[in-house]
Amino acid sequence: MNALKHIISLTLILLIICGQPAGAEETDGDFRKYVRDLSSFTFRDLEDAEPAADSELSPHQDPFYLHDHDMLLGESYGDFSSGGMALRFGRQQYHSGIGYAWKPTDLFNPKPFLDPMYGLEGIDSAYMAYSFPGDGEYEISTFYSFENNHEGSDDPNVRDGDYHVKVKTHMEVLDLAIHYTEVNRNRTDYEGLISGNVEPENAVIPVRWHLLSAGISSQIGGMGIYAEGGHAWLSVDEDTDKSVEENFAKDHSKFLVGVDYTFENELYLVLEYYQEGQGKASSEDYTLNDRLGYFSNERDAIGRDNVFVGARYPIADMTSIELYNIINANDSSMILNPWLVWSAGEDITVKFSAQIPVGEEDSSVGGAEPSAFAHIQLNF
Repeated sequence: MNALKHIISLTLILLIICGQPAGAEETDGDFRKYVRDLSSFTFRDLEDAEPAADSELSPHQDPFYLHDHDMLLGESYGDFSSGGMALRFGRQQYHSGIGYAWKPTDLFNPKPFLDPMYGLEGIDSAYMAYSFPGDGEYEISTFYSFENNHEGSDDPNVRDGDYHVKVKTHMEVLDLAIHYTEVNRNRTDYEGLISGNVEPENAVIPVRWHLLSAGISSQIGGMGIYAEGGHAWLSVDEDTDKSVEENFAKDHSKFLVGVDYTFENELYLVLEYYQEGQGKASSEDYTLNDRLGYFSNERDAIGRDNVFVGARYPIADMTSIELYNIINANDSSMILNPWLVWSAGEDITVKFSAQIPVGEEDSSVGGAEPSAFAHIQLNF
């Protein structure tokens, strides 16, 4: 019921703002269905990966294991358009950021920290957008997710889904977008769970995010320049202990700036700097919750200052090599991420990759083992 109320409210807002009769424009009423099967196969040496039942968990040990394979339904949705109005309903991919490795304005697509190029997964959702007529290019859109991140919770403050509202404009020299997002995200009290001070059913803490953000992009002399960021207000339910709120629901800001460029020989380079407001300035400040929250993708970064350097170069008509590096400038650690990508048109893409953590034992990647995997993506 709450989900329905959100959709009706957002729909009425758009209709009131737009207020244009549908009959005045040609209407496309065909129902189209898009289906993508995404298969990813992961290879990793899991020997001795799981600690013995009587052993203590190391602060640097990843308790989450990669599956041998995953089969995902990427997208399956219907859409409808009339004049400047567009509607999509079903399982669809959605992102709101413009960054490459990090997207501070996007709270719908957390990425595995060892896989910065992780593809988007489909979200059961509704999307609606309206493009205003005239010489300028202005659009307002809403996105509502039906996927409840706290399914089964009895807390009345937990909402049924996440939503995002965006207003964007395209001008002659730049693109500008303003976002407002509300999402539910879980945080886990690993320290309390491992020490036995917190019962397993109380270790997962529902956190509500309220993010006001903006993004801007432009192109100067063939070089792309972009930036995005915002401020997040976090809250937990009233019964949550105050110390928990201070550790897991701190208000903070985050922002990203980046540049990219493609040379005549098709060599592509990208450079980004990302400041994470929840990040720590030194490895001495890292806690067990910081480390395991980073390993389990509950947070984008563990350090405050982060740098991303990437390159892509085609070596054949359908094959390219890529190299991406994520650097934590606060503890001098790095993740090397080489790729070999083969693409047969739009129907099939095969990717082979490795992740090589480099850093001291007390760094953000300390204790992480190198891994490798392959992605097979089929589009039809």
